[in-house]
Amino acid sequence: MPASAGVFAANGDSGSDASGKNGRRAMCGIAGVWRKRDPIGSGDLSDVARMMQALAYRGPDDHGNWNNARLALGHRRLTIIDPPPAAREPMLTASGDGVLCYNGEVYNFRALRKTLESEGLTFRTVSDTEVVLQALHHWGPQKAVPLFDGMFSFAYFDARDEALWLARDRLGIKPLSVADTGERLLFASEDKAILACHDFARRIDTRELTLRLAWQSRDSSYSVFDGIDRLPPAGLWKITGDGIEKRRFWHVLDVIETARIAEDRTSDAEHMATLERLLEESVELHCIADANLATACSGGVDSGLITALAKRFRPELHGYVIDQKLGRSEAPDAERTGRHIGIGLRRVPFDRERFLEFWPRAVWHLETDGWHASHAALLALAEQCRADGVKVLLTGEGSDELFGGYKWQASTMRLWRHSWLQRLFRSKARRDRKFAELRRAPFRNSIGRGSPSERSMALRALSPELNFLQTKLFDRLDGVTPLDDRAFLASCFYDLYSHLQDLLHRHDRLSMAASVELRVPFLENRLIDFALHLPRRQKYRDGTGKWLLKKVAEHHLPRENIRAAKIGFDMADAFSAGTQGLLRGGLLRDAMKWSSSELDDLIDMARSQETSRLRLVGMEMLLRLYMRGDTTGDLTEALHVETRGEK
Repeated sequence: MPASAGVFAANGDSGSDASGKNGRRAMCGIAGVWRKRDPIGSGDLSDVARMMQALAYRGPDDHGNWNNARLALGHRRLTIIDPPPAAREPMLTASGDGVLCYNGEVYNFRALRKTLESEGLTFRTVSDTEVVLQALHHWGPQKAVPLFDGMFSFAYFDARDEALWLARDRLGIKPLSVADTGERLLFASEDKAILACHDFARRIDTRELTLRLAWQSRDSSYSVFDGIDRLPPAGLWKITGDGIEKRRFWHVLDVIETARIAEDRTSDAEHMATLERLLEESVELHCIADANLATACSGGVDSGLITALAKRFRPELHGYVIDQKLGRSEAPDAERTGRHIGIGLRRVPFDRERFLEFWPRAVWHLETDGWHASHAALLALAEQCRADGVKVLLTGEGSDELFGGYKWQASTMRLWRHSWLQRLFRSKARRDRKFAELRRAPFRNSIGRGSPSERSMALRALSPELNFLQTKLFDRLDGVTPLDDRAFLASCFYDLYSHLQDLLHRHDRLSMAASVELRVPFLENRLIDFALHLPRRQKYRDGTGKWLLKKVAEHHLPRENIRAAKIGFDMADAFSAGTQGLLRGGLLRDAMKWSSSELDDLIDMARSQETSRLRLVGMEMLLRLYMRGDTTGDLTEALHVETRGEK
């Protein structure tokens, strides 16, 4: 392609002059079919249309498609900054040698554009989509993708070597699902789009079902549907006629510089100044939008700090908080934050009736069980945003993983202070033998069966890709002392690939279900790098998690909110009480091959334990929705019947 070539929308409309400020960003849904041998046919084009229809809520404002002999692409667009027609997707280079179907935001696109212009390229739009396309086409994906600072998933086709590239951002904020059917490769932003394809076998992966029932964090990288994979965080796959090369362009194991942690002598004041500057710069980037923008503002430190900083760049900003009518509401704490920083707060009322309405819908969009009552509440909040004309919502996800905010991280450090554990893990050979014994342990194919130690060993046997990552991270931190500091940091890093993945999956699915873009300022490249290389004392000190972040927050938030114990997005048990009867005679029993007595035991457990009830009933609803074809309305009515019967 000539260096001066521009780009065109796939529908052939070259659009109008893009010299204005608009035309920058749009959240989207993407879909495609790659033919391995035979050429693209009418059935493939029909499947792309089906996938796009299944993803319509991800991009209700516009759509486009493109195909050649081997590849068909579809795109749905949610306009965040009003793009001209030239910024439509799939987007082509002027020569037609490069095609991009893109979902996301690359926040450093202006800096990348300047570099590309210095190398002779010109641009027709001011969109970040065009910058991503030109960077991929000019530098190649392996050089370009690690330079992208933002959240994204995309399909890029390079006709010069007949290669299709699929990619996902470094921590998996934006999703991408893939299915290899033998003759075709199907890919889309969500599993349900692939399930909509003609003749795609709709089956449940019982191993994944078991892992979820056993509380494994799987949602971002693994599908519960047999035959569907998901690109892992930082996945960069190259698909050609020779097959698929699966790579990753970033991982904590690859980028961590142990010496920066072990030799850190930076003062607290310097660290605080750096963190505040990085946070301000990230929030400023995340506030750019011509659409209305708000924040999810609980009474906590993370969302409160994001809200306080965002007000500097969006003075008209307001916040949203769920006001639950059962149990403890976050609204009073959130309003204290709002008064302190001078913003209005909109309460989203949430009672049991709304929970029973939104829970099945949340399960449908999550494509897994709605294992926490807050899932339904988050969907209600997103829908209220959309009803109010808000398209962009900032949240505080990622802070606890990066800055050490979870109790279990501190518990890991305390556990490692026991001398017997240190002796065991000083010997790598003894440690490896111990984990080998765990991998050989028998697994009992039922939730709640066997002793806790048996279940723990069984889970390691089933999910080694996550369970041994923490050990690798511990080894990678060799040189950090004492050992309990190493264990604490390894636990924090591990949570980026376990707990955070569940949160990011939940937030993408439930916000986009309401056509709302959710942005996470804590997960900006420079902030990630800064946090990864902080020593333990900056994350956990004097019994306080997120020590450094809370020191910065003291400049912006009420002290009562900073000092309050972390409770998370806690919801009352009473929301789901009585729903366990849905398990009787249902699909989950058949899938797991439970006997009548086992089912009775599980129903009794679900009656008394909210966590088990939400997980089990949520999984039953998932199977009814996707395998039997029940509607969310059917399930809401069934839940009402069960709760009336319980009374």
